[in-house]
Amino acid sequence: MSIKVKVGIRVPRFPSVISGGIRILSEYNFDFGVQLDRAKLLKLIAFGVASPTELVRRLNMPRARVFRYLNALIKRGWLVRKDGGYYLAATIFLVYRVRGFGDYAVLEVLNDKGAIVDQKAGLVIINGKESPRACPRCPLLQECTNNIRSISKSLGITIKSVTPADAYLELISTIINEGLVKILLNDYIDLHVNNGGSI
Repeated sequence: MSIKVKVGIRVPRFPSVISGGIRILSEYNFDFGVQLDRAKLLKLIAFGVASPTELVRRLNMPRARVFRYLNALIKRGWLVRKDGGYYLAATIFLVYRVRGFGDYAVLEVLNDKGAIVDQKAGLVIINGKESPRACPRCPLLQECTNNIRSISKSLGITIKSVTPADAYLELISTIINEGLVKILLNDYIDLHVNNGGSI
């Protein structure tokens, strides 16, 4: 399904990303992509390594495994293949979970999981809530602070949080509120049904 709407967030374009948009992945597909070896692969692609041969060389993994990962990441919405290379499908990846409430299904967009492409940091993966109390003791405090400043600046979002852990959550929440809520407030959303009867 593809929905186009103008949102108040500036989504930057990068050579490693096929479209500069926002993609919403199921929690299952997101968790699949952020497993260690697959996350390394996604991060290399975010830094512009599109050639499968170069990915195999840099990851020092068997060729068959790299291609298996690439195909699985395409199927799960992370990647797109174009002109023999592999590219990220979006600049911002949000995550949703579906919950059943009796006869209803509720789509919950998570603010503690997601991924954002940044020119300096590559692919920044937010996977769960980190305790803000851990930030002052973390050896990566300055790096995280620089990354969040760079990302928020490129998206045109002002961050008010003090710690990087809170800032990442604020960033994802702002993207959801500014972008996704505007999409969902449209008059309607078309879901196209294929011949098999599924969406």
